[in-house]
Amino acid sequence: MASAYAIDPTQPPAGRVSAAAVGESAAVLRLQAIMVTSQSAHVVINGKRLKVGDRIGEVRILAIRPHSILIDREGKREELRLSAPIIQTSRTPS
Repeated sequence: MASAYAIDPTQPPAGRVSAAAVGESAAVLRLQAIMVTSQSAHVVINGKRLKVGDRIGEVRILAIRPHSILIDREGKREELRLSAPIIQTSRTPS
């Protein structure tokens, strides 16, 4: 008789996650959006809305620019950029 719960052979065993995988996923920052108005600037990183001075893990937001942000990670400055849009508007012939 078959079990009520099927086991997916393509998935890792339940409860097993390597330390390297946990550390790697924590270090990955995905810049998803930049919102700049005349009164404020916010970014969305890994689904969280942040502003200058906020932290996500050990990373601090230093500056928000129209297409990139400046962060401090372990005493080193890094720039994260938004990727180019996939869909571009077509131009009308001149």
